[in-house]
Amino acid sequence: MLRFGQHLIKPSVVFLKTELSFALVNRKPVVPGHVLVCPLRPVERFRDLRPEEVADLFRTAQRVGNVVEKHFCGTSLTISIQDGPEAGQTVKHVHVHVLPRRAGDFRRNDDVYEELQRHDKEDSPDKWRTEEEMAAEAAILKKYFQEN
Repeated sequence: MLRFGQHLIKPSVVFLKTELSFALVNRKPVVPGHVLVCPLRPVERFRDLRPEEVADLFRTAQRVGNVVEKHFCGTSLTISIQDGPEAGQTVKHVHVHVLPRRAGDFRRNDDVYEELQRHDKEDSPDKWRTEEEMAAEAAILKKYFQEN
């Protein structure tokens, strides 16, 4: 199990692990393919990451972004970090939101940020995906990163 702030993450929902980071599917995605990339070390704020963790986190976010954009037929990406409570951070562990985007997926393009704020605050389990759904998506995404 990996720690993600106050949550323990089952290996079945993690689709990529590097030396210093991991990527997992989202239990309540804003758009199909909305995933998270986190440092392995549970650090609350971006400023507290070591330089090598920042480098690995963003290299991993770039790799993950390439995959989810392709797999979910996106044409662009929104990459976002909510760093601190006033920025909308609800899990006290640095994480990068990676969202594949398409034309018209939101009425106004910047509505994605309002939806990110809202989705983190509505924390009712009846709106979450099942563990089976999340594990199935992670298994598909994991195949993109397996070395031949």
